[in-house]
Formats: sequence, C-alpha cells, structure tokens
Amino acid sequence: MRRIKILFFWIFINRNNISFTNLLQFLVKPKINAIAKKHIKNIEKEGDDYKVTFNALAHAMYWPQSFSLNRLDQVVSETYDVNDWHYYQKEHTVIEDGEILLDVGTAEGLFPLTVAHKCSHIYLVEPGAAFNKTLKKTFAPYNDKVSIFNVAIGNEDGEIFFSEDSLDGKVSDGTAANAQKIGINKIDTLIGDKKITYLKADIEGFEQEMLRGAAQTIKNNKPKIAITTYHDQNDPEEIIAIIKGYVPEYKHYVVGIYEKNPKPVMIHFWI
Repeated sequence: MRRIKILFFWIFINRNNISFTNLLQFLVKPKINAIAKKHIKNIEKEGDDYKVTFNALAHAMYWPQSFSLNRLDQVVSETYDVNDWHYYQKEHTVIEDGEILLDVGTAEGLFPLTVAHKCSHIYLVEPGAAFNKTLKKTFAPYNDKVSIFNVAIGNEDGEIFFSEDSLDGKVSDGTAANAQKIGINKIDTLIGDKKITYLKADIEGFEQEMLRGAAQTIKNNKPKIAITTYHDQNDPEEIIAIIKGYVPEYKHYVVGIYEKNPKPVMIHFWI
C-alpha cells in the first residue's frame, strides 16, 4: 500500500526530484529488513541493551532493549542505503574529512557512528534518556571528540515535558505516560561561538522551531544542512524560507515522497 500511494503522488501530485529511474528503484527495492541484514553482523544482549555490530564498522552500536528491534532495520536502511530518500549524504552534503557535525535528534547515533572517523568533532543532541544512556556506550571509543547533550531543541531556553513512550518521543503537557521534565535550548545557546560545518536534523516535526533558534549558528558557519521535512508539522517551503532568510546564497534540493502526503522526505542545503 505504501508503494502504491507514493506511485500515485508521483504521477498526479509532486515528484520532488524523483526521476522515473529513481521511482522504479524504490518500487522494486528489497524490504528494509533485507537491506539491514546485509549490514548487521551480529546482535546480542548486553545488560539492558542490545550490542549491535556491523560489517563495515570497527565499533559496536548500543540499542535499548526497551525499544523494538524492528525499528532498527529502518534506521540501518536509512543510514546505509544510498538510494533511500532519507539518506543524509547526498551529492552536495557528503561528510568530508575534518567535518564538525551537529546531529540534532541523533536517537541511537548510527549515522554519526558511521562517519565518526572522518569528523574532527561531533555534537550529539538527543532528548530521550534511554538513547542518551546507550549513546555514551556507543561513543566511548570517541570520547575525545564527541559531546552529548540530553536536551530538547527549539526556539527558546527553558524546560519542557518529554514523553519517551516510543522511539519517536514527543513533547508532552506533563500528563502523558513517562513524561519527564527536561531542558530545552536554542541551537544558538547550545553551540554559542563553537564552529560547525554540518547540521543534520530529524526531530519529529520540530525542525522549524529548531531553525528559528539557530539563526546565528547558521549565519556564522554556513554549514551543509540535511534536514527532514515530511513530519505533519513541517512546511517544506517555510523551512527553505527560514534557511535562505539567514543565508540567501544557499543552494538546495528537495528529495523523496512521503507515503502519507506528497511532502519531500528531506531537503539538502549547501553553499
């Protein structure tokens, strides 16, 4: 059904830079569990977590046992399949040697783990407590160049309630199950005058709020940007307007078609 919906959107509504060849690749591609199986070497329990090793990585990634392994397949596919519309490193947004990565909404941290050997520093931002615990284990081999922030990101500094009852997580009014009070910061506050060269963001519909709190960081650094745009709250045109309002010379392209609506999956920005 998902593939049929996307075919319908491509034919009748919006192609979002998906060529006929790209569409065919999508329609006939293996299921995500088959793609993930090619890259995962082993999964074993270690304490409260799963220790996941990969064929192409020197170090393991840790995954909380409180979250289903079914979603791990999706994460692996998005990270390793270069034809996936959610893939972060497209032609103009490739991680290069010496990159300083700010990963907002890093979750399990697989994307930064795959590029950690290239980066001179990595800032990981993740509001979920379970993932913060496993991130510390995953990135222990890179302690000298990784900073982990257990905060939410928005257009204000203060506190919010955050419910961690699913992988996606969500801002809560405090009445939701497992809601915890955590800090919320603007990127400009969190990063300050530190340098970044690459901004990756996937924060479940709060991307626009994040960008409004990142004005100085983007203006000062002009990083490559790979940002998700398919969530219900997002307006891709508004995201483009915000970023180009900060730095008019940014080039960009949208890519992908979301199955629930014809929004692009990602937008990539570069100078």
